[in-house]
Amino acid sequence: MTFAAARIREWSRRFRKAPLAREVVTGLHNRSAEIWQRTFDLLQRESPEYRNAVDEEFTTESKSHCGELLTAIIAIAAGRAAKPALDPFAFVRHHAEWRARHQVPLTASLHAYRLAHKTYWGITRESLLGHSGREDALLSLTMLSDFWIEFFDYIGAVLAEAHSVEEALNAAHHARSYAGLIDDLLRGLEPRDAEARRLRALSGIRQGAPIAVALARPFPSGNENHIDLEVTLRSLVRLIHQLPLSSSSGRLVGIRDGEVATIVCSAADTARGFVKSLRRHRLAAAVGVSRDTAEIARLPESLKEARLALELAAASHPVMLFTDIDLIDLLIRRADATALRLIPESARDLPHDLSRTVRAFADCSLNVKQTARRLGVHSNTIYFRLKRVHALTGIDPRTFSGAQLLLTALRLLETHGSGT
Repeated sequence: MTFAAARIREWSRRFRKAPLAREVVTGLHNRSAEIWQRTFDLLQRESPEYRNAVDEEFTTESKSHCGELLTAIIAIAAGRAAKPALDPFAFVRHHAEWRARHQVPLTASLHAYRLAHKTYWGITRESLLGHSGREDALLSLTMLSDFWIEFFDYIGAVLAEAHSVEEALNAAHHARSYAGLIDDLLRGLEPRDAEARRLRALSGIRQGAPIAVALARPFPSGNENHIDLEVTLRSLVRLIHQLPLSSSSGRLVGIRDGEVATIVCSAADTARGFVKSLRRHRLAAAVGVSRDTAEIARLPESLKEARLALELAAASHPVMLFTDIDLIDLLIRRADATALRLIPESARDLPHDLSRTVRAFADCSLNVKQTARRLGVHSNTIYFRLKRVHALTGIDPRTFSGAQLLLTALRLLETHGSGT
């Protein structure tokens, strides 16, 4: 006799000793729709994974499994043991395989069983508490309390084993499908087949909701070991998967060309919410995040925005949102050879104390006293240095146009090098 058959026989024996419990459970035969609806309502409220998974096919499968579960429970209570040659819980294995193929997380399916347990216990408890025979009702309550715990623990173990096996078989195929979905979306293409559409739905990426793109690249460590880079990238993927986002959020995260690409979606203000969550962690990587868009077709534009933001991220400011990019900084970083040739020659050799003074003077809105306080010198020293800059360069830093020209020249030299 198999272990499953032995468990069923033991449970049936207990029901024979508690006829009231048997009567209550076998009387559930016409309440399958009610049991499914009560459990499903709990799932919708408590499990965000199911909110992303629900469609007509999912609902049909869920109802079917609920009916199979009730049939098995009634058969146990009535003492109708399965044939020895058959697996009495094959329907649980088939359910697990279906869920694994459709990328429903194992934790979500196990949570569904816990809520089904809660539903069955609630319905049978209500029936027994209203029974006139107090002693029989208490005996049946005790027996059913143990039965529901043992039954759902057992089928949960069966489901977990079958789910893990099927998940392993699907892993390689799923990885290709997942990567292909990210590539298609970043090209602005809708998912091409039913599997990709379901994967997008399960990931919570919704057309019409605010969607943002993020790119992350590890900071150079001086170690060019390819294996170390792979480890760092995978650590970034795990971190982004584990970021606490709102229950309505979804994300797709994958490694592409030595970077971690993320597509994230939420109910509102997706990009800023994602950046806020990222900034709570110490990152060994630069991250660029695009603006929000509500259209899949515009994700290629979002990808360009994320890449530009990534280019401007730095160790001192590792997470850069596209809309926070400083326009002048962008223009300086993207200056071409012509712009560099326009830097006045006299500005290239400006002494350090003078260039530092020009920067501070610009930061202090051309206010000499504030500049003196910032640099810890006398105001007359600032006046002397500004006149010295004018004499060396022919550009008066005390005027707005002069200060702007000198500051731009100094920033260009700092970014591109004085020898360019």
